[in-house]
Order: sequence, then C-alpha cells, then structure tokens
Amino acid sequence: MENSTENKNITPESSDRGGAQPGNQNAKKGKLFYDALRVALVQEDRKKLRNITEKLVKSAEAGEPWAIKEVMDRMDGKPVNTTELSGAEGTPFKLVVAWEK
Repeated sequence: MENSTENKNITPESSDRGGAQPGNQNAKKGKLFYDALRVALVQEDRKKLRNITEKLVKSAEAGEPWAIKEVMDRMDGKPVNTTELSGAEGTPFKLVVAWEK
C-alpha cells in the first residue's frame, strides 16, 4: 500500500460508546450525574454515604422488604433471570450444536 496523506486526519473510533451512534451523548450525561453524585457522597470523610448506608441497614433490620432486597442485591448480586424451556408434555429439549470447517 502506498503512503497516502489523504486520510491523515482520520482517527479510530472510540470503543467507549458501547455501540451508540456517532454524536450520541446519553452515556456522557449519565456519567456527569454519576460523577457529581459520587463527589457529593464522599465529601467530609464520606459522612453522607455512611449516613445513607446506616439508614438503609436500619430499614432492612426493621423488616422493610425494599431495603432487604437492596441490601441482598448489593451484597450477593442481583439474581439472574432464567427461562426454563421444555418440549411436548414437559419433556426436555434436545440441543444439537454442529459446525463445519
């Protein structure tokens, strides 16, 4: 391939857009909010973050279902959605995978 100066100004696409269309700023807007929230919560030796965490734990201890779920999701991770498929009359499906060279 010959040296070409025609495409000198072309830069590789950034991979941090996650498949978004060029010019899509949605992720950037969410990141700005996340960054501002994080700064607000960690100021003053993370006092605000600790207060919120303590209130969440107290609500969970008091039996609030939403708080219990939130604590469990944060500690163990959210449960994975599963879908069970079966054939006629509840018989299991047979899956065959094949590939050719």
